[in-house]
Amino acid sequence: MAGNANYATALLTMTLEKFLEKKAADAIFEDLALYEVLNAKGRVKRNLDGGSKIVTPLMYGKSTAVGSYSGYDLLDVSPQEGFTNAEFEWKQYHVAVSISGEEELKNAGEMAMLNLLENKWMQARLTLRDELNTDAFGDGTGNESKDITGLALMVDSAGTYGNIPRATNSWWAAQETAVSAALQIEGANGMRRMYNDCALGKGKMTPDLILTDQDEYEAYEGLMAPYIRYTTGSEGNAVFSNDNLRFRKSTMFWDEACTAGVMYFLNTNVMTLAMRRDFSVRPFQTPPNQDAKTALILWMGQLCAMNCRHLGKLTGLTD
Repeated sequence: MAGNANYATALLTMTLEKFLEKKAADAIFEDLALYEVLNAKGRVKRNLDGGSKIVTPLMYGKSTAVGSYSGYDLLDVSPQEGFTNAEFEWKQYHVAVSISGEEELKNAGEMAMLNLLENKWMQARLTLRDELNTDAFGDGTGNESKDITGLALMVDSAGTYGNIPRATNSWWAAQETAVSAALQIEGANGMRRMYNDCALGKGKMTPDLILTDQDEYEAYEGLMAPYIRYTTGSEGNAVFSNDNLRFRKSTMFWDEACTAGVMYFLNTNVMTLAMRRDFSVRPFQTPPNQDAKTALILWMGQLCAMNCRHLGKLTGLTD
C-alpha cells in the first residue's frame, strides 16, 4: 500500500466513510444528553431538503370565528390570521482528519494504517461532539454568528428567535424565572412552578428533559436524598445509564457545557435537530506544499423550536 499513493488515499477515504456509515450522528451525539434524547424521541430530522433557511410554520393565535348561536343567527365566517413562520439559518461544522507522510510511512501496511485512521477518527469524533455540545448551550452569536442557535436564546423570554422578535410577540417567549438563590422545589421560584408553567395545564406537554450544571444536579439530589429515586433500564423514560435523576415526568441530566446556575426545563416534542448534511466525508487530499493528507467531515444543521412556551429555565441558581 505504501508504494501506491492513489490506492492508499482511496482506501483511507473509503474506510473513513465506512466509519461514518455506522450511524454517524449516533456516534457523534452519544452520551450528550440533549442530542441523545432528541434522537431517542425521533426529533432528529435527517437529509432535509435544501433552501436558504429552515422554515417552520407556527400557529400563534386562535380563531375568532367561533361562538354559540341559535335559530337564524348569522355565523361568523370571517377569514382568520394567527399563522406565521419561524426562520432558522443553516449552520455548518467541520472537523479535519489529517495524516502526515511520516505517519503513513511509519504505519506501512494495511492493518497498521487502518488502526491509525481509527484513532484519528476517534479524535475527530470527540472534538466535533464537544464543539457541537458546547454550542448547543449558547445563543448562536459565537464565531461571528456561525454557531448553531442553542438553548441560551431558544429558551429565553427576550430577544429575536427564528426571526421573530419576542418584544412584540409575547406568545413566542419561553418561561423564565430569575431565582438568584439556592435551588428549591416549592415556591414561586421553585422547580414545581417552572415545570407547571411549561406544561400550560393538564396534558402531555409536560417537560421530559431537565438539563443543568453539576452543582444544581447535586443540589437537587441533596434535596431529594430522603426519597431518592433513580431511573432504571426497565423504565420507558430511561435513556442512558441507570443513575439518572427524575423530577415528575422529566429525566434530569447535568452537562459540563451548561451555563452555571441555569436549569433548563425542555419538552423535546417541540424541538427539532434539523440536518441537511449528516456528517459527510470530503476525500483525502494532498496539499501541494505539504507532506500530508487531509479529509474533511462536514455537517450542516440547526436546533429549532416550534413552541417556546413549553420551554423554560431557572437562572441565577447559587448552589
